[in-house]
Amino acid sequence: MKSAILILIILSSNLFAQLPDLTVPTGGFSPTTIARGNLLTIAATVKNSGIGNSTQSHLSFYLSGTTNISNGVCIGCVSVEPLAGGASSELKQITVPIPPSLSAGPYYVGWIVDPYNEVVESNENNIFSSPNSLTITSTLVFTRHIPYPIIFIHGLASNDTTWNTFFTQLNLFGWSFGGRMDYCLNYDGNLSTSLLTADIHDFTVQSTLNIGDYYTVNFDVDPNGTIYNNSNDNIESNQSAVVKQGKAMQSAIKHVLDKTGADKVILVGHSMGGLASREYLQNSSNWQPDSKHHVAKLLTIGTPHGGSDERTFGGLLPGIDGYSEAVRDLRTTYLTNGDSGVYLFGGNENNLSTIGFHNIDVNCNGYISDNIVGLNQKNLPNDLMYSCVIGSWDVTGTGDGLVTTSSANLNNYYAINADTFLVNAFHTVLPKQITTNLEGLDEPTNPNQAYRVGTDTLYFGLITTQSRADSITLDIDEYFINLSANSLLNIRVNNVSVPKLAVVIADSMYTTMLVTSSNTLCQVDTSILLSSGKYYLEVAAQPTSYSWMFPYSFILHSTPITGVENNVPTVVEGFRLMQNFPNPFNPSTNISFHIPSKSYVSLEIFDILGREVTKLVSGEMEAGDHSVTWDASAMSTGTYFYRFQSGNFVDTKKLALIK
Repeated sequence: MKSAILILIILSSNLFAQLPDLTVPTGGFSPTTIARGNLLTIAATVKNSGIGNSTQSHLSFYLSGTTNISNGVCIGCVSVEPLAGGASSELKQITVPIPPSLSAGPYYVGWIVDPYNEVVESNENNIFSSPNSLTITSTLVFTRHIPYPIIFIHGLASNDTTWNTFFTQLNLFGWSFGGRMDYCLNYDGNLSTSLLTADIHDFTVQSTLNIGDYYTVNFDVDPNGTIYNNSNDNIESNQSAVVKQGKAMQSAIKHVLDKTGADKVILVGHSMGGLASREYLQNSSNWQPDSKHHVAKLLTIGTPHGGSDERTFGGLLPGIDGYSEAVRDLRTTYLTNGDSGVYLFGGNENNLSTIGFHNIDVNCNGYISDNIVGLNQKNLPNDLMYSCVIGSWDVTGTGDGLVTTSSANLNNYYAINADTFLVNAFHTVLPKQITTNLEGLDEPTNPNQAYRVGTDTLYFGLITTQSRADSITLDIDEYFINLSANSLLNIRVNNVSVPKLAVVIADSMYTTMLVTSSNTLCQVDTSILLSSGKYYLEVAAQPTSYSWMFPYSFILHSTPITGVENNVPTVVEGFRLMQNFPNPFNPSTNISFHIPSKSYVSLEIFDILGREVTKLVSGEMEAGDHSVTWDASAMSTGTYFYRFQSGNFVDTKKLALIK
């Protein structure tokens, strides 16, 4: 018996010894001192120190104020390819902005390999850290990381703090909060009248707005400019007419466009905030001075597109006046006469005269008895993307407690194919639904709604679960770029957390020019010769349960060249650029190339953001083989690129410095 037990123990030990063991033998980061909001690059190599082969896994990146890395903040996660026993991965690298919420001080930089336990290992001690510390300063840097800035608009009797829980995730992404825009919508203090010119006052301090990724609109403002003063029942600025809210959005959108230089914005409205956004969009008189609305997407969250018949919202929301302008406009029907809501479905203002509302001037023009064209009777612009987050909190699953699922679905009122996302949450809790609201913010799938991007700018995007109304589960994000000249376009996608991420380039006629993928790696780096014109960049991947937490990044770099016709690359005989050796390297490496005749040669080194680090060669060289050494002693660990150009020949390759 003892012999049998001993044999089992020996066999078990032998089997255990055959397992893989994932480790992080080398890693680094740059810079070593950084302001909040600035970009931090962290790199590492994963090694399978065991004997058995490992399957595809992941590597998480952490910042921690103590030596306990796992209690720190996870700021990124990337895919790790399958590794044979003794093999090392490609260089794993992320470039992310430092979250603004992190306190100033020293931090430990660390890694957790296989955080989702996808690999059975002989040693499950998978936490590693850098011997060097990172110093985060108290300085806060503001910048934009997404193609279009987002404006958040709160709902009835609320204010912009309703978004605070959701903003914790955007903050963790490192995205910048650009500021709050304050509007009093009953500036004359008279509830019995409603006039746009007298009631709207912009208290926004424009000097406090910064370039950022997201902004808020706040209607909880009294005539003195005091914010969050909802207890003043004589003002009801955040219970004002939707027409006034839509007019205020004209000003808010202009503030953001002027501050950021962006061409468009994304609007996110909770409850009545969604109607305020629609009021802006569906009345061209509200648009910007160039007669364009400048909106790329509208996401409504629990918005009563078809109204609500909760007179005072069932007593579930404190502080609501059942006779306010807002409640008047939100009605589907009126209990006293059974008529349809005038603001949403049209009718004469006099139909409201017997109900008791403080005023019945629905269009806020100072006159009564106008025939109103309802919001749902007006055209909805079809040149932007629409999404709806719909709550199903009640026991019947037919609403969020205040707004029915039917009313919250814009598709029931317009044939626009809006994306829909269902979540089990009460009406006032909907803005706190981080995962679902990020799904609603997903980039467009339709090329006609693609987001415009430029060159030499680092952008971030999300891989999220798709609309419940969409049979396609693949997340396809569409962007477009305009090239003013024939160019070598380099596309680099980093921070890839999913096992496979595809990158597609298509021309203006949607003809595919290039297809490549990460194929379990954490980045895609590819180039294509293109003639001038408009091109689409498509980033596609199958969402996972964690992919929404870790934005991918991408940067495009174009090098103008000659000799491109009909997108067919010019083949230049005799020019060759070799891969550097060694690679990875520390601290120096050799780059070799061949030129067939005496010609001008340019050889430059760029960092992951496309910034020139050094110029190794710039001048005429004789025909033949050449080799140049780059000493990177002064550089930090990370991925770099070297670009060779001679005549019409251009080539770019990647090299990895690991210290």
